[in-house]
Amino acid sequence: MNKTKLFLFAMAIIVIASTSFMGIAMAAQVTGINKSKGRVHINGGVNDGFIPGATVCFIVSSASYGDEFVCGSVVSAEASKAVVKVQKSRARKMKMGTEAMLHVEKEAKEEVEDVDMVKEKAKEGTKEKEDPFR
Repeated sequence: MNKTKLFLFAMAIIVIASTSFMGIAMAAQVTGINKSKGRVHINGGVNDGFIPGATVCFIVSSASYGDEFVCGSVVSAEASKAVVKVQKSRARKMKMGTEAMLHVEKEAKEEVEDVDMVKEKAKEGTKEKEDPFR
């Protein structure tokens, strides 16, 4: 009986911990830099959400400017690695190991909220017969 209680307690902790970390964005690290072409190689790929066309931002630290955001777009991606195109002048400031984060646009967040609102209204049984997506 004590082993069962211990197992259930451990499972409850695991479930709580996993649900609390669901909102954290996926990130990758810089593994290579081609300064002459402005291309940054990262160790995150399609499996991590870095799909071609996605916007990726880096936090670059410099002594003269402090911290600044450098953003670019993914030009090619494989399962576990991707290449991000940034300005050449900004690529020169990049360092190996810099963290790369996916950029989520405000419009995309609002779109998701709108879809969630429509689903909630449908669940409540509203009598709107018009298609909300037109």
